[in-house]
Amino acid sequence: MELTNNKSEEVVATENETLQNPIETLLKDKAERVKSFKDFGFKRAGQNLGNSLSLKSHLNWIRDGHFVDETFNGNEEQLLRQQAENKIQSKVEEKEKIEGDKKTASEVSKPALEHKIKDLNDEIQQTRIDLADKTLQTGYEPIKFYMYGTLVLILSFYLLFFYASTIFAAFFRNNGSLIATAGGDIALYLDSIFDVKGIFTPSPVLLIVYLGAFLFFAIGLIPHNIEGKNKSYFVGLSLFGALVADSMLAYKIDLGIHNLKIMAGVSDVDWHYYTSINFYLVLLFGFAAYLVWGYMFEMMLKEKTKKSADIKAAIIIKGLKEEISLLRIEMSILETKIIELETQLKSVISQLEQLEKQLEKRMQNPDALSQNLTSFFMGWQQYLNNTTEFISEKLECEQIFNDFIQSQFHQPVSAN
Repeated sequence: MELTNNKSEEVVATENETLQNPIETLLKDKAERVKSFKDFGFKRAGQNLGNSLSLKSHLNWIRDGHFVDETFNGNEEQLLRQQAENKIQSKVEEKEKIEGDKKTASEVSKPALEHKIKDLNDEIQQTRIDLADKTLQTGYEPIKFYMYGTLVLILSFYLLFFYASTIFAAFFRNNGSLIATAGGDIALYLDSIFDVKGIFTPSPVLLIVYLGAFLFFAIGLIPHNIEGKNKSYFVGLSLFGALVADSMLAYKIDLGIHNLKIMAGVSDVDWHYYTSINFYLVLLFGFAAYLVWGYMFEMMLKEKTKKSADIKAAIIIKGLKEEISLLRIEMSILETKIIELETQLKSVISQLEQLEKQLEKRMQNPDALSQNLTSFFMGWQQYLNNTTEFISEKLECEQIFNDFIQSQFHQPVSAN
């Protein structure tokens, strides 16, 4: 009864004064340790006359960790919380990166590829329209075609006679007979990689000589008839094969010249084929000339295709379709990447949610928090139950507590 009288006097003393802001009583720099939340609730209720707004403020402060149990390990809890926050930050950065990559792929790269494919399809349709209207510009120039054709014809005869001469000089030239019959002209043969007389002197060996020349000529035609996606690889391989064949022929000719010099008594004792000018001259007049012939041959064929609008249109459309095919492959790879990014994003979001839940647990254990809140309110209730003057305040405090527990733990908690 004495407590009731004291509280009545306090009410009278503060009747014409503003009730102190409950939050101001809670401003502290760090968490305050509480031995008994029930006793602490009773004490704080007395200090604030059981005010419901003050109760709500205290509940929030307990939830936020400003009032903790005396057994609470702050350093360990802070360390665990910092670790959880670091993991969350790392996952947030990973999530942002994946979202950026996905957005770039979906909103930039994919539309760009779709636009390119559309432009190429439009170009195909325009080519067909131009062909039907007979307005397709082929770019055919007769003077170029006849010029390339003439050069190809001349170079063809040159290569035919060149290989015939070198084959004869490499395999059929008789050094002994040459020295015996050359007389004062022997010096002309000591560094000659050709034997023009041999290929025009009737002899059974000319059959092999000219057939061999056609063989080398046929090797040179191989790169111009290769098609397919590995065209560059096989063209390079055939060119390398032609170079090896010419190198072997050049070595055989230079070796024959070296032997001729030995028989003539003017041999170079330090002879090596890779230091001999004759070896590289055969490659120059043979392989290099073949490359020039191949280029002229390709230019002649390209110019010839321009002569027919149908052929030109077919070539243009074929090239455009090949480009579209490559772009579709790129599009397929990009779509697969987008799907992978979406899967990664879902996984990261799931991991992020788990980490956030862990962080909430790191802030305070839910069971311990519920127990502390309940004990605190029981102390608050005990203060209100000591007098009949706070009946309305008691009901309001019960409502605030139940609403608070419901919002925090999604289930009602009884304090009775």
